[in-house]
Amino acid sequence: MIRDIQFGLKLLWKDRGYAATAILTLGICLGVNAAVFTIVHSVLLKPLPVPDSARIVLMSNQYPKAEGRTGLSISSSVPDYYDRLRDMTVFEDQAMYTSTTLIVNVNDAPELVDGLQGTPSLFRLLKVSPVLGRIFDESEGQSDNDLKVILSYGLWQQLYGGKNDIIGKQLRMGARFRTIVGVMPPDFQFGGSGRRFYVPLTFSDQQKSDDSRHSNGWTNIGRLKPVATIEQAQQQVNALNAANLELFPEYKSFLNGAGFYTRVDRLQDVMVRSVRNTLYLLWGGAAFVLLIGTVNITNLTLARCNGRMKELSTRLAIGASRPQVARQLMFEGLLLTLAGALGGILTAFGMLRAVETIGLNQLPRANEIQIDFTVIGATLAVAVAIGALIGLVALAHLFKVNLTTVLVEDGRTVTSGRKAKTVRRVLVVAQVGFAFILLLGSVLLVASFRNLLAVDPGFKPNGVITAGVYMGSVNYPNDSAVRSFTSRLLDSIRNIPGVLHAGGTTTLPFSGRSNNVIVPEGYRMRNGESAVSPYRITITPGYLEAMGVPLLRGRLFDEHDSETGPAVIIIDEELAQKFWPGADPIGKRAYVPDTPQDLTGPNDHTKWLTVVGVVGTIRLEDLAQRSTAGAYYFPTAQDVQRGFSLAIKTTGDPTDTIRALRARIKELDRTMLLSFVRTMDEYTALSLNQRRTTMLLATGFAIVSLFLSAIGIYGVLSFLVTQRFREIGIRIALGSPSLGIFALVLREGALLVAGGLVVGLIGTAWLDQVLQNQIYGLRTLDSVVTAIVITILGTIALAACWLPARRAMRVDPVTVLNRQ
Repeated sequence: MIRDIQFGLKLLWKDRGYAATAILTLGICLGVNAAVFTIVHSVLLKPLPVPDSARIVLMSNQYPKAEGRTGLSISSSVPDYYDRLRDMTVFEDQAMYTSTTLIVNVNDAPELVDGLQGTPSLFRLLKVSPVLGRIFDESEGQSDNDLKVILSYGLWQQLYGGKNDIIGKQLRMGARFRTIVGVMPPDFQFGGSGRRFYVPLTFSDQQKSDDSRHSNGWTNIGRLKPVATIEQAQQQVNALNAANLELFPEYKSFLNGAGFYTRVDRLQDVMVRSVRNTLYLLWGGAAFVLLIGTVNITNLTLARCNGRMKELSTRLAIGASRPQVARQLMFEGLLLTLAGALGGILTAFGMLRAVETIGLNQLPRANEIQIDFTVIGATLAVAVAIGALIGLVALAHLFKVNLTTVLVEDGRTVTSGRKAKTVRRVLVVAQVGFAFILLLGSVLLVASFRNLLAVDPGFKPNGVITAGVYMGSVNYPNDSAVRSFTSRLLDSIRNIPGVLHAGGTTTLPFSGRSNNVIVPEGYRMRNGESAVSPYRITITPGYLEAMGVPLLRGRLFDEHDSETGPAVIIIDEELAQKFWPGADPIGKRAYVPDTPQDLTGPNDHTKWLTVVGVVGTIRLEDLAQRSTAGAYYFPTAQDVQRGFSLAIKTTGDPTDTIRALRARIKELDRTMLLSFVRTMDEYTALSLNQRRTTMLLATGFAIVSLFLSAIGIYGVLSFLVTQRFREIGIRIALGSPSLGIFALVLREGALLVAGGLVVGLIGTAWLDQVLQNQIYGLRTLDSVVTAIVITILGTIALAACWLPARRAMRVDPVTVLNRQ
């Protein structure tokens, strides 16, 4: 074996042009696949980093027919949690959790830190033990005993330098001190990346009451018993929902109209649901790149084998057995592909570093993305498979060698058989087809991205700076204090030079959503009818002006919309058309139901809201999605919020404005922090991050595939020209013009390209639905885009045909015929 390896290395060094081309091709193709597989494996395939994670499921209430609700929910209500604890027998344990943010002094400076609030059962369910201290006990799920905290490993290191005596110490978090009871392991991560502490989640009597049914805002998970299945969990939760409908008949009309059901999914599947199709699409694109590269190497190997016939025949003639030569050929293929695999793994490391700059850190489980032994093993396995294929191609030639025929040729060109030529043509046709699919996909994504950039979001992001503020209960103990500070803060910001408008909101575009049912006066929901659930947004005066949202009717909020003034709302054009089509909504009234019973009609406790203005519709979720139910706005004075996002319209340098903003806030409250300071243009860019990453990667795949396809076409035509030198020489000797010879070769290339385009069109039609889900404002086989792709691919393919055709024109018939 050592001799075979040594001899194989010598042969590859001797034929280093072939070896370098094959290794470079494999390095690129395997590198692309290793990088994408690393992402797919880390995000989609690898189990969550907790024991038996496949048994952890999420139960979420869904309302698919409720107008205004888009996508799948992931939340449940508190009464649902207690019902499921009582009646569902398929679970070992259940837990509820939600995200939270608190101010913590980090390195003697206040910092907003993301954490998780969970019921004491959460860590028991996850079966993860702390490296220091303990997990929460059941008593700490009570509101008078919940001032405890478990730190992440990173926060423990940052705050206390890894000291072991911190258990029982007090840590100020927000307005209160909490007792540290534990520290989690360094590799523990749950509830999203960046969670750095965990505190007990408690519920009030109101949240537990039946009036809070379908007030969803928490995530409910359960760990299945070893013998239980998801199907059994789904059956039990369906039976529980059916029983509750009979127990609370006042909910029936609303829930039936909204199509209510509870969905049971593996938690891991839910976490990656938004990116699954995109990542699988990219993985498919990377596989196409590998297929194209493999076709190229196969064609190169076919050409090399044809040139090695005399060498192989000589070795057989002087005593080598066919199995010995076969083993040697297999080793050559494996050496080649293993070298390519090493280059591919190094390429993958570089690609992942590059992809981080275009949004990799926005993916779920992004902190877990790394090349591990699974990725390396898979890459080596693919390389071995390709090496075996290369060896088999060579063996196919070896076992059909006729020693007498080959040796009698005495150095003259050995022509390939018709089957070999057909195989090479078929491979190039497949290669062009794969390249067409990749190129069409990338051009569609680019065109789709341009369409999204041209979408009118309903506001004007240019010159708008955003930042988050939060008013804690220590410095602002009541609603009056919050209102007073909000007013003083906005007045101070408006006095900054260059600031045109300033306001605050609970929901910036592209930063999340909050839907809530609203009912217009005179509306009676009929059986089977869906409630309307628009976006609910609380804003200060000046916010809509800062965002450039147009006023269509009525007025905007001002200082008269105070806590003592009439209860008012502003609605957008979408909701106005939904509730009062063709009528002027100014002065009309609506109410927000407090309980499902309120959906049947107003009562003595109904709080009426008067419409005072109609504004343009904003795309709040993302540029590709327009709400079907619109939005309504409350003034903050009548719906007090301790935390909101500032929106500041400025004509000056954003950096100077941000510096002045920080100074004004310090003047008013030195303990207050600004969070998520960025421009609205940056928010818009972040909302497109996933699409941008997909587009850039797909474009990279398409460029590589075009390059490899051009090399493949050039290689096949060059080989065919070489094999037909005698025929071409005879044609020229008999008077065929040079242009005729040129057209002969060009026609061969054109037929290969045309066949590839047909294969590509068929493949694209087959993948229509997969591609359609990733594009906006286009069809998969859009005529303009398809024409552009055919033109690009055709031009590059014909350029690859040009050099072999030129070479054929220059054949000297005298030299060729004398040699033959």
